[in-house]
Amino acid sequence: MDLAITLGLGGWLLLIAGAIAFGVVAQFIGRAETGIEWLVDAIAAGIGALVASEFIVSWRTFEPVWDGLALVPALVGGLVVGIVVEVATRRITGGTYSGRSMAAA
Repeated sequence: MDLAITLGLGGWLLLIAGAIAFGVVAQFIGRAETGIEWLVDAIAAGIGALVASEFIVSWRTFEPVWDGLALVPALVGGLVVGIVVEVATRRITGGTYSGRSMAAA
């Protein structure tokens, strides 16, 4: 079994742009305690999208595929991993989704 990344330049650019967009949107939801939370979220979404598109071979049959990037698996993988990491980093750093501070119980 050959594990190879077959993305073209357009596929890489789309994957990177989508990951950065996810990170920026996640940064502005609620109140983030750190200024670089978006970067952690973007990296996680990008890794999730790449793994789902390239390495989960059974998902490669989903269409459409654009410049080597399977769009539906990449979207699902990026969102799942990105959201999990976003929730974890937001909770670890003490941020909230409501925009106001949480009171200790």
